[in-house]
Amino acid sequence: MRNYRTIAFLIIALLVASSALLAQKKARSPEAGQAYNAGLNLAKKQKYQEAIAKFETAVAKDDSFPEAHYMMGYCYKKLRKYEEAKTQFKKAINLNKKFETAYIALGNLLADEGKSQEAIATFQAVLAFNDKSPKANYGLGKLYYEAKNYSKAEEYLQKAVQAKPKYSKAYNILGLTLEKLKKYDESISAFKKAVENERKKNLKGDYYYRMGKVLVEVKKFKEAEAALKKATQFSRSATIKAGANFYLGEVYKLRGQKQKALQYYEKAAKNRTWKQPAEYEIDMIKNPDKYAY
Repeated sequence: MRNYRTIAFLIIALLVASSALLAQKKARSPEAGQAYNAGLNLAKKQKYQEAIAKFETAVAKDDSFPEAHYMMGYCYKKLRKYEEAKTQFKKAINLNKKFETAYIALGNLLADEGKSQEAIATFQAVLAFNDKSPKANYGLGKLYYEAKNYSKAEEYLQKAVQAKPKYSKAYNILGLTLEKLKKYDESISAFKKAVENERKKNLKGDYYYRMGKVLVEVKKFKEAEAALKKATQFSRSATIKAGANFYLGEVYKLRGQKQKALQYYEKAAKNRTWKQPAEYEIDMIKNPDKYAY
């Protein structure tokens, strides 16, 4: 299990801070406000069940408290109680029809559950009052990419990165989308943006891999070699590393450096996902007569 405790803590701290500011927009009863603030502090400490109890007290003392319902949903999601989380996000939205953060959280949950049409409707609801929302446009773009509607995916992902020029995740899916549309130069450019704006090394590695694949496709072997080597250094995924080694094998094979290609294919063959294609390439190099027609 990847250890993101420090990053998770920072995300929660930002989340609860912004939620606290939202809560201050309306005057709350002292009891509701105290319970809510206690819940925020518990959520920061990842004591989600205890935090929920405080948020329940807050909504009991104030029946018009969307931020408390949102934070309850957040805590339920962290506890993997997804139905309860959705219920609370919907309650937050019913109390505040422009509560963008709650819509996005609900849309992401629906997308994770494979309820694509409901997720699309949820993200579209955000665009009805904020058509430049980076997260809503990204959510729609990702859903359309997964549905193989690449032209629609490109439309929303371009809006996402226009609204948030350092949105690495959006650049990543945009790169994949443009690759499917055979817009290879634009795809490479999107992956470069993803790498430039991503802080996590392992994700940089994943993006380098995807960029390297496209660079092999357009026969830019020197750039592909550099990107794929970065992928093997940075990515934590054994499958991504093996894929990068496989495509490094392709780079050297296409350059006529067969012995070097073998080294990388052999590395790739150690991974179950890449074993079959790598072993095929190895056999072609070692036994060329078998494949002479």
